[in-house]
Amino acid sequence: MTLTEVSFFSRKFAPFVILVVVVIFILFYSVKLIILYSELNQPKIVELNPIFKEIRPVEITDATTSATFSYSIDTVDGEPVTATDTAKVFFLPKNQAKFGYREKMYLMAKQVGIDTEVIKHRLENSINAIFEDGKRRLLVDITNFNFKYEVDIVRSPELFMQNETPDKDTAQNRAIDFLKSIDRYPDDLQKGRMNVIFFKYDKESSKTAVLEDNTDANMVEIDFYRADIDQFPIVSPSYFNSRNYVTMVVTNNDYQVVNAQVRLFEKSDGQVGLYPVIDGKTAYKRLQAGKGFIVSGSKLTTSEISIKHMFMGYYDPDTYQEYLQPVYVFLGDNNFVAYVVALTDKYLIDLSKL
Repeated sequence: MTLTEVSFFSRKFAPFVILVVVVIFILFYSVKLIILYSELNQPKIVELNPIFKEIRPVEITDATTSATFSYSIDTVDGEPVTATDTAKVFFLPKNQAKFGYREKMYLMAKQVGIDTEVIKHRLENSINAIFEDGKRRLLVDITNFNFKYEVDIVRSPELFMQNETPDKDTAQNRAIDFLKSIDRYPDDLQKGRMNVIFFKYDKESSKTAVLEDNTDANMVEIDFYRADIDQFPIVSPSYFNSRNYVTMVVTNNDYQVVNAQVRLFEKSDGQVGLYPVIDGKTAYKRLQAGKGFIVSGSKLTTSEISIKHMFMGYYDPDTYQEYLQPVYVFLGDNNFVAYVVALTDKYLIDLSKL
């Protein structure tokens, strides 16, 4: 075959070859689209492991109903966000007083400066041991060694005679040292984040102001949080502060602890359930219907709240509850914060029927 003939037949059959190739591509992508459409229309299989069966919903103390306001969504997405289909639920074992608890709580009292040879404890509600010496007060839960320590700073003017500016890194280290010294620095807090807040205390008016940074500060608070769970953050009953903290005054080149608390109920990593979670739209509707809990901003004078951010977190209770479980968090202007229980009703005990 001559080159002329090759050129002739190439030009003659080229359109047919191109047409065949185009048809093959159309058939190939049509099949792919059909498969994709079929997959999208198949019911989504959600794996669950509700090992606790029905559980009590989160009980949020010191909160008001979300029925107080009307709401609008003003987020980046412009609509409620669904965090996940399922979420872990952790069992929080209830502790009992163990042998040797008395020795440990007296060691804690000595460590904070209470003279336990003179000051003895009194028992309140059968579980709270209280030491008081006029300036210091230490409360220890004898079942789990959660504690609250306070110094009466009004009656301790010597703490504010010569103050220095607190340093963030030094303050964090001193706070950790304090918790370790009284043997109450649980793994959950060691693995979590810390937040630093600076204060200015005026001994003349006995008032404390929150500052943006350490300029003019003479007090510092270190808040401790549990580690995030599956990238979901831990939120506290007040949201802006943790129930686990150490507050210090820097005086005479020393960090003096004037307030400290650990209210942590340690979770069982061996008893973890996997439960279905409501979607973002349902959570938002429940907020609108008054089924949410306002933990900050309940006294705002406005009638409408614009929701600027929405996400899911784990509510860390400050009073004993049986489970560590998720909530939807709604943030608005002027420090507005509300929580909505995240688990579906199917696995929640209806408290109104108890």
